[in-house]
Amino acid sequence: MGAAASITEMQSGIADTKKDLKAFVANFAPLAQPGKEAMAARKQSWMAVDPNGNGLVSLAEFDGWIKKTLLLNAGENTEEADRLWKLYRPSYIRAFNDAKDQKAERPIKTVGEATTDDYVTRGEFRLAVAYLCLYAAMFDAFNAIDGGSEGTTAADDRRMSLEEWTAAYPKIAEAGYGFVALAKVADEATEDNAESVFKEMDADGKGMVLLNEWCKWIEAAEVAAGTLAGKMLNAGDE
Repeated sequence: MGAAASITEMQSGIADTKKDLKAFVANFAPLAQPGKEAMAARKQSWMAVDPNGNGLVSLAEFDGWIKKTLLLNAGENTEEADRLWKLYRPSYIRAFNDAKDQKAERPIKTVGEATTDDYVTRGEFRLAVAYLCLYAAMFDAFNAIDGGSEGTTAADDRRMSLEEWTAAYPKIAEAGYGFVALAKVADEATEDNAESVFKEMDADGKGMVLLNEWCKWIEAAEVAAGTLAGKMLNAGDE
């Protein structure tokens, strides 16, 4: 129920101006819902994401399923589906990695020294889909700051500089993502505080904030605030 509530709240809070994010999340949020209808949809989706039926989904299979889902729901607009798949692809590995170690680890006799913690299992699939939506939103927010513009452009280098963060700082809370860390920014929007927050995000102190550091900063605030999303994200790190 927590996962479903978190995704429902996040989805409803996405600003109308975030058309790409709304379109992407709409393809997957229904699979994180409770109830028989969503369960039946997940069962069908699981057969698509696990085509060989071994009960184990690799990152490549997860990535491929995301693309197929977008294409299937896009109808004739395959170019748009392919664009969305490529746009949010940097967030897929975080969703996969957070979900794959939720259930107890078991050895896989048929795959060398591999264990179930190397794959997403059926019992972890619902959470993987929920993480997919949350990390896509985090990436969208990061992308809006990197390069100083929405989406992926030639100015993007997958790193956030202090200058980019300072420019975005006064308005990032109004962007419509609903994360606690970004909402807090609105109450403390000064140039000095922008630099202080940047140093907090820049975990390795190298002067640039990477997507991984950005996500960890947002997660930490959600966990500290005890939000449903925070509890879910914290479970993925335990």
